[in-house]
Amino acid sequence: MARKGTLIASLVLLGICVLVAISCPLLAPFYPSELAGRPLEGPCKDHLLGTNDLGQDIFSRLVYGTRATLALGLLGALFSVSLSTALGMISAYYGGWLDEMISRGVDILMTVPGFPLLLVLAIFFSPSIFVIAGLMGLLGGVQGIRIIRSQVLSLAEAEFVQAARVLGASDYYIIIRHILPNILTLATVNFVFAAQRFMLMGVGLGFLGLGDPAVIDWGQMINRAYSNGGFALGMWWWLIPPALAVVLLSMVLAMIGYSLEDELDPRLKRPESVR
Repeated sequence: MARKGTLIASLVLLGICVLVAISCPLLAPFYPSELAGRPLEGPCKDHLLGTNDLGQDIFSRLVYGTRATLALGLLGALFSVSLSTALGMISAYYGGWLDEMISRGVDILMTVPGFPLLLVLAIFFSPSIFVIAGLMGLLGGVQGIRIIRSQVLSLAEAEFVQAARVLGASDYYIIIRHILPNILTLATVNFVFAAQRFMLMGVGLGFLGLGDPAVIDWGQMINRAYSNGGFALGMWWWLIPPALAVVLLSMVLAMIGYSLEDELDPRLKRPESVR
C-alpha cells in the first residue's frame, strides 16, 4: 500500500508539472524574455520570485522552464526506449549475424563516456530541443538494448511462441502479438528512468550554455544566476527555485520508476504480510 501511495502521489506531482508546462502562458504573469521590472529586485507582490540582472521576472522564467526541461527528458526517453526496444527485439529474435553485429556495436558504444560525447556533439549540431533529445536518446539507448535483448531471448523460446511458429504465424505477427506485449512493462520502467536521466543531462547542458538558446530551461536559469551575481549576492530567490525544481522533478520521476518496477513486475512483489 505504501508503494502504491508513493506511485499515486508521484504521478499527481508529475501531472501538475505537465499541466504547468502546457498552460505556462496562462500561469506566468510575464513573458520570460520581457523586461518586467528593475534589475535584481527581491520578491514582491508584482514579482513573486523577484527579477534577474536584466529585470526579467524569475517566476515567469521558472514556469516557462518547466516546458523545455520536461520536453528534453520525455522526448529523449521516447527516442531512447523506441530505439532500444526495436533493436533489442530484432537482435534477440533473429539472432545470427544480425545479433552479433548489434551486440558488438553496443559493446563498443558502452565503452564511450556518454555525457562528454554529448557535449561534443551538442557543439557541432544545431542546439534545438529535438536535436539534443535525439542525441541523448541515441547515446542513452545503448544499455536498454541489452536489457530488452535478454528478456526477448527467453521469450523467443517460450512455448506459446514456439506454438505460434508451428501454426505458421509470421515473424512480424509473433513479434507484435506475442513478444512486444510481454516487454512493455520493462520498456515502461526503462522510459521513466531514462526520462529522469535525460532531464538531468538537459539541465547540465543548459547550465554549460550548450542548450537551445531560443528556449528557457532550468539549467540556463541556474547558469545565469551563478554567472551574474545571484550566488555571490546571496539572492536565494534567483538560484534556489530552479535548483529545487530540478531536484523535485528528478525525485518524482525516480519514485515513479521504482514504484512501477515493484507494481508491474510480479517477481518483485512481496507478500502482503511483509509489506
